[in-house]
Order: sequence, then C-alpha cells, then structure tokens
Amino acid sequence: MVRHHVTRALAGALLGLVAACNGGTAVSGSMATQGGEASSGFATQVSHSSGGPSTSEATDATSPTTGEPLPPPTACAEPTSLTASPRSIGEALAFINELPRPLTLDCFLERLERPLAIAATRSMISLQPAVGDNSPRLFLFMGELVLSVAVDGHGFDLLEFGELVAPTRSIKAEIAFPLDDLLAPEAPFARIFDGVDGTNCGVCHAEEVSEPRYPQAFVSDALRFPEFEAVAFAVVREAYERCDPAAQPERCARLTALFGHGPVEAAAFPETMPTIYDYE
Repeated sequence: MVRHHVTRALAGALLGLVAACNGGTAVSGSMATQGGEASSGFATQVSHSSGGPSTSEATDATSPTTGEPLPPPTACAEPTSLTASPRSIGEALAFINELPRPLTLDCFLERLERPLAIAATRSMISLQPAVGDNSPRLFLFMGELVLSVAVDGHGFDLLEFGELVAPTRSIKAEIAFPLDDLLAPEAPFARIFDGVDGTNCGVCHAEEVSEPRYPQAFVSDALRFPEFEAVAFAVVREAYERCDPAAQPERCARLTALFGHGPVEAAAFPETMPTIYDYE
C-alpha cells in the first residue's frame, strides 16, 4: 500500500477531526507476568505512586486494625479478585470476558495488575483528545501491549489498543464500554473497520495492511507523541489527588481506577518510534 504522506500542516488540520488514532503499540506475549514492565523498549521511569488515596480527602475511612486508609470501593458490578496483565489484544479480550457484567471501563482498569506504567499527553490528534494537562490522554504500558484511555471528554468510554508486530508497527483495536454481553473475537477490530479495506486508524497511522493473526485486523505504523506534547507524571498524579468527586464524579472515578488500586509509575515510548510530525 502506498505510504500516506502527512505534513505538519495536515497534522494541524487533524486537530478538528474525530479520527481513531490510538498511537499505542504492542507485541503478543504471556498474560502471567507482572504489570508495568517495559519489556519492549518502553522506558519505565523513577516516579512512583504508592497507590490508594494520599490526601486528606481520601483518609476519612481507615482500617480499624492498621489505621491505614481503606482502598477505594470497587468500580465493578460485583466484587472480584480477578486481576491480569495482558500482553496482547487477545489476552485483554479474554480478561474482559471474565469480568462481571455490566462491565465498565473503570472496572477493567481497576483490575489490571500493578504496578501500572503510564505516560500522558496533551495531544488532541486522536479519537481520545486530551482536555488539558489535568485531563490528558493516558497510555498504559503492559510489556508489549499499550492501552490508551481518556480522563475526560470525547472518547471517555473507549479503550484503545496497540499490539506490536515490529518495533514501529502495531495492530490497532478498540472497545466501547459499558459492556453487557461477552465480546466475540472480531469485536475489537470490527468497531474500527472502515467498511472497505482498512480502519479509521489509517487517518493517522500510515502503511495499513491486513493482519491475519486476528479476524478483520489491520497493522499500521506505531506512533508516539512528541516530547513537547507530554504531560509530566507528577501533574497527572496531582490531578488524581485533587479531584473532587462531588464536582466531577466520572473523571474522578477514572483517575481512581488508575491510581487508587496500587502502585503506578511513569513510563515513556521509545524515542526511536516516530511521531505523526515525522511524516513528510
């Protein structure tokens, strides 16, 4: 397929588009590994979040035996001890199908194994555009798999996937929440199919071709966000700590699902991965 040529001017124009551009990446592997490892070249940095509430608003309920703050209530339809660290879209889909229904995206995020490795961007070139530094788009690195979610705004109920098949090539997929039923194997790929010979992700991710390892899947260029669009981990952590559930219940619930259930650490895409601004 002829390579798409995206200039800086076109990239700027894409700010007004609703295009499925997940910018994530991944390569298939084993689910039975510890979450947050940067085993595919994704850099895990030194900033850490111990997990659980750390401000005065989150210390009202404490354990009667230890005096420690109690964990946030579950976002799941019913309590579950299930956890996983999926390393592929297939493994993530299998885990999603094991969780209780109706299933929210926050429940899925809550049940991911810790530590979570996270990078944040203020970029608006996405189906999940950021809403400023305090409500960025977040990328979750799980070995070879990268998931992306929005903290607020458009795309809030979408989970985007990328699975590396090469250092700069990834399979894209998407799931919309909440879920009442189990998902079929082709569901994450059918949502982004353009109805012809590719996906909506091809607007931003060039060189899109069919990928046989999943039904109706396509692989295309994997992209990172540039450094000037990065949001510091400390800023995202502070957004969680300062969030007011009475004023913004859904946004705070999303941040709690990520930061309130165990350690979180900063991560980054490899610098060798291109950005959308590298297209000429």
